[in-house]
Amino acid sequence: MRINKLSLDNEEVIVEGEINSLSYSEKDMERKSGSLLGKIFK
Repeated sequence: MRINKLSLDNEEVIVEGEINSLSYSEKDMERKSGSLLGKIFK
């Protein structure tokens, strides 16, 4: 995977490459700060 663009000011990241597997767990984190996947795919 390669990060083509990372902007902390605009909260933007562009990543290119191939994903073979993705695993994520957010039991207590969702209540505190919102869903990570929700933030990525908003």
